[in-house]
Amino acid sequence: GSDWMTDSLILVAERLGTSYIAVASILVSIMLSIPEVFVAIYAFFMGHAGISLGVIIGSIICNIGLMTGLSAMIKPLSVDGRVVIRDGVYAFIISIIVFLFGFDLSFDRGEGFVLMLLFVPYILNVWFFEKWRSEKARKEELREIKEELNVIGLAGFELKPGIFVFIIGSALLLFGSYLFSDALIKVAELSGLSDVLIGLTLGAIGPSIPNIVSAVHGTIKNYTKIAITETFGSDIFTLLVTLGLLAVIVPFSIDSRWLYFDIPIMLFMTFMMMLFIFKGHVKKEKSIQRREGAVLVLFYVIFIILNVLYFS
Repeated sequence: GSDWMTDSLILVAERLGTSYIAVASILVSIMLSIPEVFVAIYAFFMGHAGISLGVIIGSIICNIGLMTGLSAMIKPLSVDGRVVIRDGVYAFIISIIVFLFGFDLSFDRGEGFVLMLLFVPYILNVWFFEKWRSEKARKEELREIKEELNVIGLAGFELKPGIFVFIIGSALLLFGSYLFSDALIKVAELSGLSDVLIGLTLGAIGPSIPNIVSAVHGTIKNYTKIAITETFGSDIFTLLVTLGLLAVIVPFSIDSRWLYFDIPIMLFMTFMMMLFIFKGHVKKEKSIQRREGAVLVLFYVIFIILNVLYFS
C-alpha cells in the first residue's frame, strides 16, 4: 500500500514542480507517517494508551536508531546543512517542548493544540527556505524527492502510478494499519506483556518498516540524503501532529517512567544524531559515518534491552 501510494505521489511532485517543492517535501513526511498516526490513535481509543504512547516515542527512537543508523552503516550519509538547521534543530526543540509539557505527568487539550499549531511554523519555514533557494537547487531537491518516493516499497509489485493506484494504495495502507493495530492489542492481551513494551518494540518498528526499507534501499542506490531527511520529517510530524491530536481529542496522563527514561532517551538520541551531523560539517566530511551509524544502532538495541528487562 505504501509502495503504490508513494509511486503515485511522484506525479503530484512533478505537477507541483520547482514552484511548490516545499509542498511535495511536507507531503512525503505526512504520507510516510500515516501508519504511526493510525496505529497510535486506534490503540488509544481501544483502551491501550501504553501501546499508543509507545508507538509515538518508540517510532522516533526507531527512526534514529534503525532508519538512520542502519543506512549509515551501509554507506556514510550526507545532508544539506540548511536542512539540518531547518528540520534537525526544530526536531530537537520540539522534543524538549514535549518533555516540558509532560513534566506534570499529563498532556492536556491546550498543550495538544500548541503542539499541533507548532506544525504551522514548520510548514512556513520549509516554504520560505525553498523560496530562497536557486532554481538549480530546487530542481535538485525535486529530483531527490522523486527518487525518495521511487525507492519506497518492494520490487515486483509496481503498478502504473495514477489517482486510482493512489486510492488503492491508501486504502491498503489504512487497512494494513488497522490489521497491525488489532494484532498488537491481541498480542498484548494474550502474552500478558506490558502495553508500553509492546508499543515501544513491535508497535514502533512495524509502522516504521516502509521508512526503514526506503532509506536503506535508497542508501544502497547512493541516495545518501534520504535517511536523514526522512527521519527529521517523520519525527516532527509524529511528535507534533500525532501526539498533539491525541491530547486534543482526549487529555491523558503518563507514567513517571516516560518522563525519566523514554522521553529523555528520545532527546538524547536526537541530540546525538545532531552532534554527529554537525561534527561532519565542521570536519568537512560525510554527515554520519559508518561507526556513528553503528553507535546509533547500538543505543537503540540497548534501549530495547533495558525496556525488556524493566518489564520482565
